[in-house]
Amino acid sequence: MISSGVVKVLSTDGRLMIYTRTVKAAELLLENPGQFLCHSCHLQIGQRIPGVSADEILERGKFYFLLPMEMLYSVLTNEEMNWLNDKASKGLKQGSLNFSKIFPVLGDHFCLFPNSEAKAVMEVSSTSDPQPSERYSRQRSWKPALETIVETPLRH
Repeated sequence: MISSGVVKVLSTDGRLMIYTRTVKAAELLLENPGQFLCHSCHLQIGQRIPGVSADEILERGKFYFLLPMEMLYSVLTNEEMNWLNDKASKGLKQGSLNFSKIFPVLGDHFCLFPNSEAKAVMEVSSTSDPQPSERYSRQRSWKPALETIVETPLRH
C-alpha cells in the first residue's frame, strides 16, 4: 500500500499528503503550525508519542502522522490509536483509489507543472469521515503519579 518511492503524511483532518520528492520535517511543520510529525511505527498504546526532529529528512516508503502539539509526548490511548488507524486506512484507501493510476511516481526531479511553483504534493480530503479534528485538540486530564503524603505531628 505504501509505495517505496513516496513519503505519505496523514493529518488529523483526513488530508493525505503524498510527496514524490525529498522533504524535510521542518517544511511540513512550517506549513502546519501547532502540529508535529510522528513516524507511524513509533506509535504504541500506553507509550508516549515521540515527534520527528525538524531537521530530519522524511524517509521514502514511510508513513507519518501530523498530530496536534497537545499530543506530543502524551501517552497514546487505545481510543486514539483506533481513531488514527481508521484515519490511516481511509486516507490510504482514498489515495490509492484516486491517484495511483493517474499520477505514477517518476522520481525526484519530475514536475507536473514545470512553469509554476506548484509543489509535488497531492492532497486527498477524506470527506466520508465527518468527525471533527477538535476531538484531539482538547487538553488531556492530568493525574499526579504519586499519592498525597499525609504528615503527622512529630513526638518528642
